[in-house]
Amino acid sequence: MKRKILFQMDAKILLLIIFLPIVCFGQESKYPKDTIYIKFEKKIGNKKWYGNYGYGKNKKQGTLFNLKDTNKKSMSFFSGKEQNIDTLCIKQLKDYTFLNLKEIDKKRHTWIFENKRPPVDRNGAFQTYLIEVISNEKFVIYPVIW
Repeated sequence: MKRKILFQMDAKILLLIIFLPIVCFGQESKYPKDTIYIKFEKKIGNKKWYGNYGYGKNKKQGTLFNLKDTNKKSMSFFSGKEQNIDTLCIKQLKDYTFLNLKEIDKKRHTWIFENKRPPVDRNGAFQTYLIEVISNEKFVIYPVIW
């Protein structure tokens, strides 16, 4: 009888150890991110590189985008090689609303101060996607970090 009770306790502890991390880490963030889209156009000052990003053991392969905003501010974005990059039909491009740096900063200010959320950088406030038109029929959407 004592052995059966111990076995049941061990089984419950084992289940707790297995499922507790799934329950704890699988929760949605208390402050969900907004999704924003930025258009990459091959204009003067806008560049796209393939290669490594980061230092030492944190070095990752992918694509680095450097954009100059309308007010001449520079922005850099990185899309890792392991990211899910998607190619879509150009007809779907109308479904996306693009923001510039000034609009993004205003939206971030609203995200933090008007909603009383803790201060974060743009990666903490937004899930950012960069969209590049590659032909008359297709465009590519990259999940990126700032």
